Amino acid sequence: MKSWTVKNTMLLLLLMMMLFSGCVPNDYLKGMAEDMNKEPLVMRITWKTYSGRGEAIQKIVETYNAMGENHLKVQLADGDEDLAVIETLLNKNSNVDIFVLPYRYIKYFGNHGQLLDLTSEFQAEKDYFYPNLWGLGVINQKTYGIPWLGHSICLLYNKTLLQKAGVDPETIKSVNDLATACAKVEEGTEAKGIGLVGANHNDISWMVNQFIYGFGSSLVDSNGTTVTINNGKSIAAIDFYKNTLGKYAQDTWKEDSGVEVMDYFREQQVAFEFQGVWGVTDIWKNGNPFKVGVIRLDDIGLLPEVGPMMLALPSNLSPDRKEEAICFIRYLISKEAQENILKGEYSPEHEAYYPFRIPVRNDLQDSDFFQLYPEFLSFSEGFKSPSIDVPVPQWQKIKDQYYAPGLHRVMKGELATEELLQTMEIEGNKILSEQENRR
Repeated sequence: MKSWTVKNTMLLLLLMMMLFSGCVPNDYLKGMAEDMNKEPLVMRITWKTYSGRGEAIQKIVETYNAMGENHLKVQLADGDEDLAVIETLLNKNSNVDIFVLPYRYIKYFGNHGQLLDLTSEFQAEKDYFYPNLWGLGVINQKTYGIPWLGHSICLLYNKTLLQKAGVDPETIKSVNDLATACAKVEEGTEAKGIGLVGANHNDISWMVNQFIYGFGSSLVDSNGTTVTINNGKSIAAIDFYKNTLGKYAQDTWKEDSGVEVMDYFREQQVAFEFQGVWGVTDIWKNGNPFKVGVIRLDDIGLLPEVGPMMLALPSNLSPDRKEEAICFIRYLISKEAQENILKGEYSPEHEAYYPFRIPVRNDLQDSDFFQLYPEFLSFSEGFKSPSIDVPVPQWQKIKDQYYAPGLHRVMKGELATEELLQTMEIEGNKILSEQENRR
């Protein structure tokens, strides 16, 4: 059972005192006990509740709270993606009823028995989502995480620069076509072809992984226990990124992160970039100096990086509150609530709302937003066949210690790709086995 709040503890003590004194009717005591179970559901998000994103989510919650008196109200709690903090909350029976978790945490906490199995409760709803996306919340045929919102990466392009260079985006059907288009941009304009990341930074791994997966390789096996990246397909993927596309990247790309790439794209110094929905809204926020086109990565043979957030329930949740939480989750993944995600967060600087993430249902093509901005559908459809940057939580350690710094050295010519992949296999398997041994 979930632990009670301080308020509930005080009420219980008061109830017991009155019970022993014999000075209060049984009906009154029953009413007090029922009040204890009417505490609002608490949903811990991964942002501050006072942030633009927190306020956007709060509006969705308020709509649910106003729907009637037959369910518990919901309140938001500040949160983050700190694995240790979340694990502590799960272990100590906190007052959190619903956790918003990055997809990579579902397998970790699910395997440790810290999340409720939601398979039977959401059997019908799984058809609302692409199978590969739904599968990120499943362990051994048991569903522990329900997709809610997220992002996926697309190839963005400057329509003005492509038109000036005589490039028809409809002809870009492969990564080789992309390289050809980049060459034409450099021949016909003052811009470089594409913005790339090469810095020892979080962005380099997800950027390169889109090629790793697209070329037919992977990071780990389906169980997440063995490193699988050390093969010829990965070598070819990294070589294409570095030596083929690298020829058309900004001069500083080997030291740049995604932040610098966005700057170059906004300033029209590069014609293409790999970004999420924020890459489009960044241009909107800066006066729309040009129109942005969007190409799905699977249309050119790559698999997009995705970052879905999942809804999960702690294993110690009481049956009554579990039913209430399931009711709320069903609302969050309803068409109405999913479409409301697209209303976005408010920007005081621009006095307008901008999408910060996208809904993850696969049947929203007819929504008003997608009808008005059809290019955003490409981001939603990215969940069909994603690349996964951190397939299991332990991969974060592998990424930080070996992968990201190693890729940076490869891009700079200080380390051979084969040597990096061999190190990844040896050291990565050690880290994965250490985790297995602790279970």
